[in-house]
Amino acid sequence: MPNIGVFWIYQKCIYFKSIEVSKIKAMNDLIDSDFSYYKVWDKISSKNNDFYLYKYEDIPRGRVVYDVENTQYIIYSNHDIVNLDEAQGLIIEAFNLDTTTVLFQYDAHYKIF
Repeated sequence: MPNIGVFWIYQKCIYFKSIEVSKIKAMNDLIDSDFSYYKVWDKISSKNNDFYLYKYEDIPRGRVVYDVENTQYIIYSNHDIVNLDEAQGLIIEAFNLDTTTVLFQYDAHYKIF
């Protein structure tokens, strides 16, 4: 079953929290989790000893949502993730997505400064 949620990619590994898309109701033709990066970061950061050095916005991150009208999953992230095949593969596998129903979309909100 496909999932939606939030993720971080660090040193070719993905760290994420997801939920089955079928468990969330659509709002304005989008299905999105209510996962907050800030709240999820504490649990995620405990999975890698290097993360104590970082805030949640310091690691490349993104969000997977489902567009009901266009029947596709949209992955919002920064340019590095959106344009890197290896990162795309990690996300598709982790969220159990079909490559034919995925759109990678740059979003300035995810830019790393």
